[in-house]
Amino acid sequence: MWRKRVRKSEIVNKLAKEYNIPVKEARRIVEEMFFWIAQKTAENGQVQIRGFGVFRLRRRSGRFTKNPKTGIETYIEERYLIGFKPSKKLLAKLNEKV
Repeated sequence: MWRKRVRKSEIVNKLAKEYNIPVKEARRIVEEMFFWIAQKTAENGQVQIRGFGVFRLRRRSGRFTKNPKTGIETYIEERYLIGFKPSKKLLAKLNEKV
């Protein structure tokens, strides 16, 4: 159960088979959903999907770091990351199988 990767193509194929729609249409739906989550998270700072979790925009400040091999110090620019916090329902579902 642990560490099995689910590829986007598996999601697309499952959606197509489950709802009896063409794979091309299922791929478009999955792509649009992922794009929408990323876009809305960037715009609003977070996207909450009840019963699943919250995608939040996190700011990582810039910092200096040193290459241990050469000793040269470089600056890493500020950047934004998307974090995910699962809902209590999702955590309960995951932990009931353990």
